[in-house]
Amino acid sequence: MADWQKAFNVHRLFRILLLLPILTKGLQDNRCFLENGASSETFFVVEDVPVGDTIGRVRVVGDPRPAVGSIALRLKESDSPIGIAPGSKNLTLKRPLDKEGIDGPSSVFVTLVCDRLETLDLSFEIPINIRVTDANDNAPVFINAPYVLNISEVTVVGTRVLQGVHAIDNDQQGPFSSVRYSVLPGPNSEYFEFENELEGTLVLNKPLDYETLRTFDVNIRAQDHGDPPKSADTVLTVHVIDADDQNPRFLDDRYESVILDPAMKNTVLKIHPRDIRAFDQDEGIGAPIYYTWNGVGSEYAMFQLNRDTGKVTLAKNFAENDLQSPAILVIRATQLDNPDRYALATLTVTRSSTKGIRFIHPVFNFRASEGLSPGAPIGSLSNNHPGHHLKYFVSDQSVLSVFAINTLGEVSLKNKLDYETKPEYIFKVFATDGKTNDSSVVNVTVENVNEWEPRFRYPHYDFFAGMNGGVHDLVGKIEAADGDRGDRLTLSLSGPDASMFFITPNGDLRLRDIKDLQGSTATLTVTATDSGDPPKKTSVPVTVHFPGFTGVAAAGTAASKSSGSGPILLAGLGVVLLLLSLVVAVLVAYIYKVKRKSNAEQSGDVKDKALLKSHISNPMFSTDKMRPGTAVALGGIPSEASKSRVPSPKVHPAPQPPATDLWTSTAGRVKKLSWGDKTEPGSVEDLEELDTIPKVLESNNLTVYF
Repeated sequence: MADWQKAFNVHRLFRILLLLPILTKGLQDNRCFLENGASSETFFVVEDVPVGDTIGRVRVVGDPRPAVGSIALRLKESDSPIGIAPGSKNLTLKRPLDKEGIDGPSSVFVTLVCDRLETLDLSFEIPINIRVTDANDNAPVFINAPYVLNISEVTVVGTRVLQGVHAIDNDQQGPFSSVRYSVLPGPNSEYFEFENELEGTLVLNKPLDYETLRTFDVNIRAQDHGDPPKSADTVLTVHVIDADDQNPRFLDDRYESVILDPAMKNTVLKIHPRDIRAFDQDEGIGAPIYYTWNGVGSEYAMFQLNRDTGKVTLAKNFAENDLQSPAILVIRATQLDNPDRYALATLTVTRSSTKGIRFIHPVFNFRASEGLSPGAPIGSLSNNHPGHHLKYFVSDQSVLSVFAINTLGEVSLKNKLDYETKPEYIFKVFATDGKTNDSSVVNVTVENVNEWEPRFRYPHYDFFAGMNGGVHDLVGKIEAADGDRGDRLTLSLSGPDASMFFITPNGDLRLRDIKDLQGSTATLTVTATDSGDPPKKTSVPVTVHFPGFTGVAAAGTAASKSSGSGPILLAGLGVVLLLLSLVVAVLVAYIYKVKRKSNAEQSGDVKDKALLKSHISNPMFSTDKMRPGTAVALGGIPSEASKSRVPSPKVHPAPQPPATDLWTSTAGRVKKLSWGDKTEPGSVEDLEELDTIPKVLESNNLTVYF
């Protein structure tokens, strides 16, 4: 029994040894396995891949080629949209795919069968998953298109007028299905725009007008974000609705009628060029119109206006003297449903018995500014035949070089006016129609324009005043004038030392108080302002010298100590009075001596006694003659250069004045000034030494140089 067992085991081992190579070979065969060790394959395929294209390659171990291959591949599903190319590992598309599932499957699941050749092994099954990805294969589609919009013409610009524009894209959610909207360029496309291109909200971009444009189309586009994008277009039809935004309108702006004699009550006037009629310009509304007079007065009381028809009739029997001149009546046409909507027209009514030409006014008063340009209208010579062409004549032919009168009686400017040359024109005008004539007086008043700035005689004034000058003493005279006729000048002072002086309206510069004088020179500015509209002003610098002046003496010493006695104080006062008496005596003697010498030098030349009374002497400036207490003006006599200037045509120069103190008190030297305080213009102190003060610059001896 044991031998038999041993023999059996040996035989069994021998068989195992014989099969060992075959078993070893089977253990190393990896055919039909996937290369990555996975158990299934997954492919992503774009839905727009054409039929017949390869969509992927199965990574299976083995060679599927016929005759030489080691494996055989086939699909288990015979009706699958996916196939495998014979002798290859490539999967091919047999039918279209569609991510949306409309034109084909949106996903595919198939089983790949792999057989090992030359073996008895069972077939291997490999699951294959085909996932379809989206492509931009769908264009947007508008919902409820085309669109229709009814909109009022008074809709405000910026209003949202349509929010129903909407389009959808069947592509997968993402850029291929995102839609943006736009208004395509074209006729009337400027009226609308989308508030946001990603939303279908239309906004009014331009005012509408029913009377101009009632119906129009606008093209709208919906476009996705593909590359290239797909789009769809539709039409928006707009109907503009009329609104009450227009006033009524008369068929004619002016109507005329002639009353034939006899003019009896209730007579209907014949109107030219046609019957009075107005209509509502809002054609879509066509509101009823009623008529009324747009005025009151005796002329309106002569007529009656039919509220509904616009017919005009006589309200009374006309006498011979009624309506001697044409009546201009204003008619108002008003909407019945909206009193704020109305229109106006004129009706001119004349009588046939008034056949002769007659001016409306015996005197026509016109005003014209001298600044008007040639061709500017001045006025109209109204007569009882308005609008008729007549012939006009004037009594003074020279007037026709300045004014022109056309056949309608309209007066216009022919040449520039000049107020300074001629401020007024008065002439007689005649009108004739060839059969009758009439005359009237025309008075044209030229209105002045402030053309000229005030002018000073000299560009700079230098004065010398005595160091002991008293309050209200005359320092010098400032001369200014204006080229505009009738302008009055106002003089004012400004500058750092202006508070020490004041100036009278006639130009006298006088001392006020020199206690604040620092040094021996005072500077100020004189400004002349004219009375024109608008006013103009000019300034001139003034320098006043005080030779030998070192400042104002102290008012007194400090009060004595409280221990001082009365007798000592009285004695001190007596000494002060004695010293003052001596000083006064010396000054009197000195002034007497100076005055005698001055009188001797100027005995035959001084003519202005008023200036002598003010103790001011103004000879020509000379350094060897200058002495304290003498007011000297630099350049007091006009230079030869000044004399040679051409006078202004506005104001003719007067004869040259004599070389008196009046003219020798002016100066002609220019220097830079500082500007500071100002005094009130034209301020005048109460002067005890002056009898009268002129209020305006009206000296006949004044010469103005421009």
